[in-house]
Amino acid sequence: MSPEEKKPGSFGSFEDLLRSRGGTPEPKDESDRGWTLETSAGSKPKFEEGDEAETARDRILRRPAAFGPMDHGPAVYRDIESEEMALLASFRVRTVFPDDVLEETAALPKDPTEADFEGRVDLRGETIFTIDGDDAKDYDDAIGVTELENGNLEIGVHIADVSHYVQPGTALDSEALARGTSVYLADQVVPMLPEELSNHLCSLVPHRDRLAYSVIMEFTEKGKRVAARVHKSVIRSVHRNTYRIVQELLDGKDTEETREIQFLERPLKLFEQWTKQQQKIRDAKGSMRMQSVERKFVFDEDHEVSAIVDAKNYFSQTLIEETALAANQAVGDLFRGKGLPTIYRVHPEKDPEEIEGVANMLKDHGIRVPDKDRLTGRDISAMIRLARRRANSEALIQRIMGLIERAVYEVKDHEDVATHFGLAREAYLHFTSPIRRYPDLVVHRWLCEVETDTATAARELKTEHLIKDLNEKAMHSSLQADVAGMAEQAIGDLKTCQFMAPHEGEVHDATVLRVSVAGIEVRLPQFNVTGFLPSRTMGERAKVKGPTLQLQSGKRMLSFTEGYGIRVKIAEVDFLRLQVGLHLVG
Repeated sequence: MSPEEKKPGSFGSFEDLLRSRGGTPEPKDESDRGWTLETSAGSKPKFEEGDEAETARDRILRRPAAFGPMDHGPAVYRDIESEEMALLASFRVRTVFPDDVLEETAALPKDPTEADFEGRVDLRGETIFTIDGDDAKDYDDAIGVTELENGNLEIGVHIADVSHYVQPGTALDSEALARGTSVYLADQVVPMLPEELSNHLCSLVPHRDRLAYSVIMEFTEKGKRVAARVHKSVIRSVHRNTYRIVQELLDGKDTEETREIQFLERPLKLFEQWTKQQQKIRDAKGSMRMQSVERKFVFDEDHEVSAIVDAKNYFSQTLIEETALAANQAVGDLFRGKGLPTIYRVHPEKDPEEIEGVANMLKDHGIRVPDKDRLTGRDISAMIRLARRRANSEALIQRIMGLIERAVYEVKDHEDVATHFGLAREAYLHFTSPIRRYPDLVVHRWLCEVETDTATAARELKTEHLIKDLNEKAMHSSLQADVAGMAEQAIGDLKTCQFMAPHEGEVHDATVLRVSVAGIEVRLPQFNVTGFLPSRTMGERAKVKGPTLQLQSGKRMLSFTEGYGIRVKIAEVDFLRLQVGLHLVG
């Protein structure tokens, strides 16, 4: 089947599908009022208490329609009638950029100009580099390390200065606000910003001058941060690295690719030591660390799914994660230290009553939740490590995650301090990905204001209008992050259905993944996918006792336990529910 031909199956109502996958989000209160940092002319409006001003929601609702065939990526996203585009429409994903955005983008330079460098710290002579995945195109963070004479390490995290080009009051900014985030699908990216920015002008490509916002931190030999400063800069990345090649260098492999980055061995080794040290510090504070398995779709030359594999995890990925955590924390501490509000990343603790319910359920599965007043991320990690030793580890980990709330964006200050349960941190925010997350862009703008004119910024950041505006943006960004996650999952499920459709009627060995009264979630190891075996097709009077499902089938009692093998037939690939339906064999 060629890419232009439609895949089998149909979806029915867009609204029905969206409701079935989590519901249509309720609109926010339109009575909230806020204000923007700057006007389209670039001058900053001054508001007094009681003034009315345009809200973030007003700007979002005023945006023109932005759904249509995309101009990049696989052919299915260029076809408005494709199943992939139908799914994106159901989630209200904005797939194209309106004319006003394209006009502003066309007026931007291809590269920074000399005038852009004025007032910036020139770091083009520093050894600064990026590390990303093999298929990444938007490089929004670069790193560097210096050994100081006092034995300390100076860690530099350099983030693309998106705020220099995406100014408040512009169509570019309003569109980025409306989207809230980039959407990363199995075979496509729906970017928050046009590719001219995300993949070129703001991407920290090697050997090209790029504008950045730099966070420079000093760490002692024991890994404690003792100093931090921020400033706008101009950098020139010396190399575009991948996680795989960096890992091979750290592992001592001698290949043509590792020899190409041999000149980075010393800084990479320093980062390796620093990262392991930071992980120990995080562990001691009760931070949660867990390694999740990510599905990766492999496509053939016709863009059909040829395999679904588990993506490789490299320690080099953790290296970048730790530098981002450190930079985000340093910026959050700066706002907190100045007593100013901003948008933080908040991860609340679970309600005690809800914890009790999950704990009772886990007890039936042989997992004991520590009996203490307050759980920590370290407690969760310990339970997950225990679960990994069990045959039904995947199901147990899913249940343990019921002890964890989802993270959101909220406006906090030095008095109402933001907390992050999973990271065991306070005043933690997102700063390191302004290309793909709108809250990061907001933080960049206000960081610049705070550093440039602290008194004025402090006065403005405490006005009722601005607090409301920041709250609207935080709420909308949280919602858009959730919708993006739903869309990403749905497209992944669609790709799974397309992959499995030719196998309808086949019989395969499988493993019981998770049981419920409704039925059994089953893993098909040959395909690395899951399917669902409904209880109603096997018997009656379904009962669940811990990891076991029992059913009455005639005079027989059927019993299915998580982690054990069964034999199933692929009965139906359901393109409405995006689910592989199974029947029991034998």
